[in-house]
Amino acid sequence: MFENEVRFEKKGNVATITIDRPEFRNALSVPIVEYMETVVDRIAADKEIHCLIIAGSGEKAFISGADISKLVEMTPEESKYSIDVGHRLFQKIENLPIPTIAAVNGYCLGGGLEIAMCCDIRVCSANAKFGLPEINIGMIPGWGGTLRLPRLVGESRAKDMILRGRMITAEVALQYGLITEVYADVAELRTKVDELGAELASKAPVTMATSKYMIRDSAHKEVCEIANRDALALGYIYTTEDAIEGLKAFLEKRKPVYKGK
Repeated sequence: MFENEVRFEKKGNVATITIDRPEFRNALSVPIVEYMETVVDRIAADKEIHCLIIAGSGEKAFISGADISKLVEMTPEESKYSIDVGHRLFQKIENLPIPTIAAVNGYCLGGGLEIAMCCDIRVCSANAKFGLPEINIGMIPGWGGTLRLPRLVGESRAKDMILRGRMITAEVALQYGLITEVYADVAELRTKVDELGAELASKAPVTMATSKYMIRDSAHKEVCEIANRDALALGYIYTTEDAIEGLKAFLEKRKPVYKGK
């Protein structure tokens, strides 16, 4: 039912999920989020996929947030369910062992920014606008924005954005460290994100998954714990076929061929 609004594409080892609701600025409804979860589950189970790109169709919006027309009609019970569904999806994206990229064009607001912040890397076109403007309609960021935004940009900047409902430009987002690259227009964004996806998909899958886990895990450990963990992790990596292949390929001056083993 939602295949036309949540498009899935697989090219080689790279998967792309595109929210395709341009008439609603790619806003998210609860059924859309539920369907996205099934797509992410499919991606997680497909060992041929080594990178995921999340994008929005058209020129004007990545994801402009939740569908406000649906929010108005919700009961408290339905509202809680919508929050639970969103958190479940976003945690699944965040915990994927493969690298994830948010390709942001135009408005990236509310739930759109919250889903982008679940991704490992965020890049955008120059027309991108970022914000958690829920306070302007008497609401709060409900899908983890109050946790992830301070982690990415710092508490003071996050408070300035959330408490004022302030949108920031692509250049400011780059300055804040919220994104890593700004491209001139949407066409260049599409080209560059495909190149980035192919680059990330070419890396050793086991090492990629381990690196992602270690980065997430480091936030909750002391330096002495990290040193011991890193030693154990590297010892494990040395037992993988991909690590041996990477070392041999470097010495033999050729491109490595990884098998995810």
